[in-house]
Amino acid sequence: MKYKTYIWRPFDKDSYRYEWRRASILGILREFKRDMKQCWQRAFRGYCDYDLFSIFDWFLGIMPAMLQNFKDTMHGYPEVNEFESHRLLQEGEESENKKAWDEILDRMIFLLREADEETCTRKNPYEEEYGRARDEFEAKYGSWGEKLKTAEDIQEEKKTNTIRMFFPHDVPEYKPISDKYYEEEKNLREYRFACKDEALALFSKWFFHLWD
Repeated sequence: MKYKTYIWRPFDKDSYRYEWRRASILGILREFKRDMKQCWQRAFRGYCDYDLFSIFDWFLGIMPAMLQNFKDTMHGYPEVNEFESHRLLQEGEESENKKAWDEILDRMIFLLREADEETCTRKNPYEEEYGRARDEFEAKYGSWGEKLKTAEDIQEEKKTNTIRMFFPHDVPEYKPISDKYYEEEKNLREYRFACKDEALALFSKWFFHLWD
């Protein structure tokens, strides 16, 4: 299965299209200047400002691809008696040792990709149904349920300088699908966190063996 990595790349077409629509030639020049600055940062310090915006996204975006390339091109494997659930075989049986190491690397790669919301293979089965309910809700009551506000709500907003917002689960008609959707989102989040924890535990255990 191919995964898309979500990391910054210079001269991204979508970014230039956005800047062109927003500010024409000035936007293009601004994006080019930003790209050149971040290319320089990557070249001379190893990371750029974009990477700092979300370090965990950078890690989940780049590390599985790095580990996959490491696995595909490596020449050796750890010669240590630390393979849990694998018997480290004696001299002359190296192929089994390499197989054990491959399985560990594959597991790390899989878990890191599962920890990323964008590349996780598990999806919310209620996504489409909830999306339709959300569209219907907005068509009936406004983007944030403005039409559901009572006179008391409006008075309270004026007093507290706040805005009262409503969501599909505030309307009985859409509450069942909302509850199902958010319960599944909770389960997916717990799954991704569990994958992250297991991946980092493996990463920590084999950290000093990640060289070739």
